[in-house]
Amino acid sequence: MQNVVFHRYFLALRPPTLLGTTLGMMGSVYHLAGSRLPADRLHVTLAMIGGTYEAPQPRLVERIGEALHDVRLPAQRPVFDQLVRANDRALLTASEPLTFVESFRHDLVQRLAEAGVVAEVPHSPPHMTLAHGRQWRTGTEGIDPISWRADELVLIESHVGAGRHITRGSWSLGEVMEKVQLPLPLAWAA
Repeated sequence: MQNVVFHRYFLALRPPTLLGTTLGMMGSVYHLAGSRLPADRLHVTLAMIGGTYEAPQPRLVERIGEALHDVRLPAQRPVFDQLVRANDRALLTASEPLTFVESFRHDLVQRLAEAGVVAEVPHSPPHMTLAHGRQWRTGTEGIDPISWRADELVLIESHVGAGRHITRGSWSLGEVMEKVQLPLPLAWAA
């Protein structure tokens, strides 16, 4: 009898390879328990695009590609400065709202909807899961900020429960849109 696999699709930002590898090695520093995610599965989910028990959905992947073929969306710079240990996972989160990433999530869902692709913004704030499984301790602690310039959007097909991610598409993102707005007296001094 063949195992039944649930195929879930989502759009995400991935950390660069070196950062992902470093985060993978930081598990012992962060005192993480459970199954640590390998570097190639670390990501920040931007939009969920449903799933199915059927074989991979090439038409869905094609429609998403059509919706995003001329994407002119800005690169993102997520900044995570908290480690949250919950009962069943460990996450990197932000102490301040990631307004650019949140706005980006909604823009993506809108663009997909205009192309007839049903997608939704995840209910939780942007985060990166580092480990699944019971944690030795729970709570939130501040950590040194972890940030990167995310200049690629990826479409991932996840084989839920099998620990497998397949990249089905990728799109380059433009310049980082973040600009620091200094209060006027400080702007004059600069």
